[in-house]
Amino acid sequence: MRGAGATGSSSNAPPPPTTPTVTATSKTYPTLGPPYQALPLSNGDVLVSVTADGTSGAETGVQVFTPASVGLQSSCVDQPSPTLVWRRCVDGQSGPDAGRSGCGRRNRSARRGVLESDCAGELHGRRSGASQGAIPADEQTLEAVVTPDGKYAFVISEDGVAAGATFEGNLGVVQLQTDANGNVTGGTLLGQISTGGAAIAGIAMSPDGSRVYVTTGVAGVNTAASGGSNPVLARTGCTNQTGGPDNNGLLTVVNVAAAEANPGSGAIAATVDAGCNPVRVVESTSESVQWVTARGDNRVLAFSPSMLESDANNALLGYADTGGTAPVGLALFDDDQLLAVANSNRFSTGTANATILCVANPSSASVVQTIATGIFPREIRAGADDATLYLTNSDSDSLQVITTTVN
Repeated sequence: MRGAGATGSSSNAPPPPTTPTVTATSKTYPTLGPPYQALPLSNGDVLVSVTADGTSGAETGVQVFTPASVGLQSSCVDQPSPTLVWRRCVDGQSGPDAGRSGCGRRNRSARRGVLESDCAGELHGRRSGASQGAIPADEQTLEAVVTPDGKYAFVISEDGVAAGATFEGNLGVVQLQTDANGNVTGGTLLGQISTGGAAIAGIAMSPDGSRVYVTTGVAGVNTAASGGSNPVLARTGCTNQTGGPDNNGLLTVVNVAAAEANPGSGAIAATVDAGCNPVRVVESTSESVQWVTARGDNRVLAFSPSMLESDANNALLGYADTGGTAPVGLALFDDDQLLAVANSNRFSTGTANATILCVANPSSASVVQTIATGIFPREIRAGADDATLYLTNSDSDSLQVITTTVN
């Protein structure tokens, strides 16, 4: 599907959209422990966050795959032969190449092996060394996004409790301090926002930097949300790791400027029911579609970002089964015409795989390719070529590099 035109009896009408043929090949590379997330850099390296699991040689930090090992180009690492370079990005320690431009640097807030702080800062072309501050280990800081101007970070804590809140899960707003070279030297926690539910698991920033979208796994009983009359969004009997049954989760829209000025409930622009256990969110570059994985429904949901704030009850554009169990990671690619999904089979109740959906028309999205994976495929990212996918197999200790061709 490369865009639908108007239909009618005119001989000049464009042909109806066609379903693309997608082929995919994979190569798998071992990681030094369970990987969480892969981050392909513009210089060709691929950073993979790894969490220690008690096995021999496993450490918490960031593993750097050089271009020779994944078939890309890079000027970051000097080794000419296929190799893996392990650089530690944990508190107070750094590897021998830690000071090199574009490589992994010391991470002052590494937790659960997630790419954040210095290592995730590579995505924004600058170092970042700030977090929400002192957070108990069981509150699990998961992911962060940085505003386009580099002045603020929005950080999700899966189980952290904001001041005055009764739910576990918050969004921290951090003002960053930088030096003359644009390197982040610290940060100040301005406040934390409760979304009205428990288990915040996903965050994304709109391409224009004006909105932050947050997924919350389980809505509070008394939390006001739109979409309550839609049976796809408003759900009961949802199961999760603790068993349940629970209510549906939420998709929350946060006004970035408002949150920077006053990080509290007043910065929330919209809250909508989002099916069972929504966990990840990604927006198209055109800002016309917001995709969410509803892990407990084995579905992806498509929302209109503009309608989330103007007509949230009717903001759902479509939904589709993902062709696997417990979808988590999402990645748009091929000019946002295709959506890659990591079906994690998180609780070992069904099928783990990666699937590719044609999403040119969100109301009729469907699976066009299925890819075998390792155990617990968790996160998936698209590379700069808009065709290569990087998948982490958490329980197989591997990075899977998937090359796609679209016809």
